[in-house]
Amino acid sequence: MVLILVLATVAAFLLIELAYRMWRKRAKERAGEAVPAFGAVPVPVALPAFRLPAGLFYHGGHTWAHLTPKGEAQIGIDDFAQGVIGRIDRIELPRPGTRLRQGEKAFTVVQGSKKIDFVSPLDGIVSAANDEVNADTGMLRKDPYQSSWLLTAMPTNIAQNIRKLRIAGDAAAWLERELMTFFEFITLHRATPQEVGVTLPDGGHCIEGVMETIDGELLQLLVRKFFR
Repeated sequence: MVLILVLATVAAFLLIELAYRMWRKRAKERAGEAVPAFGAVPVPVALPAFRLPAGLFYHGGHTWAHLTPKGEAQIGIDDFAQGVIGRIDRIELPRPGTRLRQGEKAFTVVQGSKKIDFVSPLDGIVSAANDEVNADTGMLRKDPYQSSWLLTAMPTNIAQNIRKLRIAGDAAAWLERELMTFFEFITLHRATPQEVGVTLPDGGHCIEGVMETIDGELLQLLVRKFFR
């Protein structure tokens, strides 16, 4: 039994590696050996590509910060997070005056009985919460940036915080790696490949909304690995 599980695991990783190499070959043929353009990161396992606007600072926990001319920071979740989570019923937002710490809980996404905490990308004091998002959580699916920011905060340690954030090409390269790691994680921990998502024409899988089918210990493990 142990031998069968080991062989199955090795086979899964070989298939992932093969899919990745095929995608890289197609991407190079389309782009003439160029690096994928910043703004949308195409990968072999997800359609559509997740958006990643320039000018924002991205935290490894899949939250972002945008510095406004007033010196405040708008904060929200990135396209990857809202994409893999799927349906969002509501978001529990902090009240003005709440003190935020980089890498610690800032707000909570609620999906049925499941709650997923997201960390703050920076230190600061909350100045406003965007309650309009809860009036129509579908706004996040259309665009998790721009009008779908979740809260604003006055940064208190921005010079130090920026060192742990990503921007521009660095953010694009990070997200590409993160997508492959996520797909490997799902493939390894789910009972059958079909549960990963809908099979695409090129043999890949769509991972959008996959967290709607995950709960319990596996959900907690996934949250610790990708949203902290």
